[in-house]
Amino acid sequence: MIFLKNLSKFKTTLSITVPFLVLFIIGTVSSCMKVLNLQIPDGVYIVGDWNEWVPTENDKMTPSASEDAYVFELPVASITFNPSRSGNEFSIGYYKVIYKQGGVTKVSSSIPVWKENLGSDTKLTIYATPTIMKNGLAVGVGDSEKMKSAQKSWSIGGEINNWNLDQGVMTWDATNKVFVYEKTNFAGQKKEYKFKLSRTDNDWKPWEMNYDGKKYDAGMGQDASFTLPESGTYDLKFTYDPKFSILTVTYTKK
Repeated sequence: MIFLKNLSKFKTTLSITVPFLVLFIIGTVSSCMKVLNLQIPDGVYIVGDWNEWVPTENDKMTPSASEDAYVFELPVASITFNPSRSGNEFSIGYYKVIYKQGGVTKVSSSIPVWKENLGSDTKLTIYATPTIMKNGLAVGVGDSEKMKSAQKSWSIGGEINNWNLDQGVMTWDATNKVFVYEKTNFAGQKKEYKFKLSRTDNDWKPWEMNYDGKKYDAGMGQDASFTLPESGTYDLKFTYDPKFSILTVTYTKK
């Protein structure tokens, strides 16, 4: 399978990460900590309120050749939803992915799920690629709620467009299953530019549904950024893979 053979060679032009060592599974809503059960068999697991953030054999993900990932179908009824920090009109639930193999353990960040965006869905499909997972981050983990392109669009807002989400609406690439935003003839006048990824139609809300390259949360002022080698005119391309929460920026100098 591709994800077992080739993803260890995965490269991006600009990768936005933050080092983080995870020693505990943290229940986001309850704020209580549970020590990771290191006695579990090797594998990839989903944890959340339904299993008190401690993995069991029933929460083990299975590899899928067609998806190039480990997959798990979680009943929506299993997720505990609470009001978003940005307003009661948004309901947010969380889950995490744990990877354990040969003495190596990786734990994703708490991944938010927007209840209202699920519509009539009774199951949430979760994807994970352990070879690109990073401790404390959403990278390598995603789900079907983030891929609902027909219902809620993603946008790039940042210094490149005066933080105007309407000017940074991403288009859905159905072939590669990614969202893309291209900014042509951008006049680069400094080295670093800040930006964020958000839902287009709610003006940065709910906060938990934003991806800034570090974690899902635009409400705390944590911006992503990209750098240019020198001043000049550039064509920029922002690509967001919602299946694995990978956000990249590439550029071409003109």
